[in-house]
Amino acid sequence: MKRCLIDTVYGTDFGLRASSEARAEALELVAKLEAANPTPNPVVLLDGNWILVFTAFSELLPLLAVGTIPLLKVEKISQTISMSSLTIENSTTLSSPVATSSFSATAVFEVQSPSRIQVEFKEGTFKPPEIKSKIDLPENMDFFGQNISLSPLQQSLGPLENAVAGIARTISGQPPLKVPIPGERTKSWLITTYLDSDLRISRGDGGLFVLVKEESSLLDQ
Repeated sequence: MKRCLIDTVYGTDFGLRASSEARAEALELVAKLEAANPTPNPVVLLDGNWILVFTAFSELLPLLAVGTIPLLKVEKISQTISMSSLTIENSTTLSSPVATSSFSATAVFEVQSPSRIQVEFKEGTFKPPEIKSKIDLPENMDFFGQNISLSPLQQSLGPLENAVAGIARTISGQPPLKVPIPGERTKSWLITTYLDSDLRISRGDGGLFVLVKEESSLLDQ
């Protein structure tokens, strides 16, 4: 069932581009896995770096919609949990033909039950973009349903690449920007409904999340 779930959501951009049929199948598999949860006390086994593969009914959807902007893609969303320090770090990586950018939000949490934690976000961190040495444009781009060839643009990238290289030298070594997270939306909760050595399903006030342990073979496609 785990492999079937991963195969169902593969290529859907974390579920954002999933068809109604694929989303329904994924949710059915999630429900079956939750019913077969092998870990009665999942909170104690949350340690590790977890990679998001699917989300539904989620506050992440506006972020994922960024990936629909031409030439911009959400590459990776991960969650690192430390039971020793009771901290969580949610990280997102975005890529474009020119640079890769990442930002994260750190939180503390307290255990409220064998499956539930209460989370409070404290700080956001924005890392300086990593400028690519070579502009990586695709051959074609989908723009509002129209397939546009970028070949003419690729032939005149030399001066632009030189300018990008100059920007890379300027921002190299700059420290990350850290900002406090204010407001009432800093607190959240998370219930883990399925957990084994490589797959986790959690539900919270931010939606449903399916995550895979970073070193798991389930991520091999």
